[in-house]
Amino acid sequence: MVQPTPWQANKIRYRKVDTPSTVQRIVSQRREEVAKVLASLRGNWGYLCAAVGSIITFRMLFKPWLTASGTDGQISADPFGGLQISTSLASLWSGSPPPAADVNGTWGVLASTASAVTVFAVLVNLRARTKVLSYVAVGSSVTLALLIVVVVAHLNSKAAEVKRMVGYGSARDAGTQVGLLVRWATGNGQYPVPGMRQVAYATASLTTWAWLAGAISLISALIAIAQWIRGRTTGPAA
Repeated sequence: MVQPTPWQANKIRYRKVDTPSTVQRIVSQRREEVAKVLASLRGNWGYLCAAVGSIITFRMLFKPWLTASGTDGQISADPFGGLQISTSLASLWSGSPPPAADVNGTWGVLASTASAVTVFAVLVNLRARTKVLSYVAVGSSVTLALLIVVVVAHLNSKAAEVKRMVGYGSARDAGTQVGLLVRWATGNGQYPVPGMRQVAYATASLTTWAWLAGAISLISALIAIAQWIRGRTTGPAA
């Protein structure tokens, strides 16, 4: 049997051993911490879900909500008025090129602001637990849902303008004809000859991101309203 050295003996002698009482005290402290967290969330689960929905909706605001393809490329638009265009610029030298679409990004900015207000009000209310912040959380979540509807309606109304940006004006325009010939000669597209081939055009449409954002913001607002109604009927949370 190997005997411990003097240094090992000192370590063994002064080693701190967790007694049952020490373990129980640690477990009790962990339970108290969990209880405090659950107490802060009590009566705020609906608002917390609304905050999570607002964060998800905010992330979706940076995705393309409208896509369109025309005779000279593809284009997508986001709620902030940003346009991503893939085109060969066949009408660059045209005397009357397609006009730029007037997509207003103000509604997207307002929606992102409402999302931030919802999250801020919910997080602060976890500590303050005041009626005013509850009202702010409900109001901002409902406002966010309404703004998302406005954004969707606005982009849908601009679908024709957005699609027109990836088309070309009059085929009789000399600049357009030069652009079409250069595009055909460089292999970037076909030259449109009447009666020679069938051409399929995809119409502009809202993307899945737009529909998901609308659904999530609406559900978040309904959950916040349900939490507010429950709080009024059951009284202030402890």
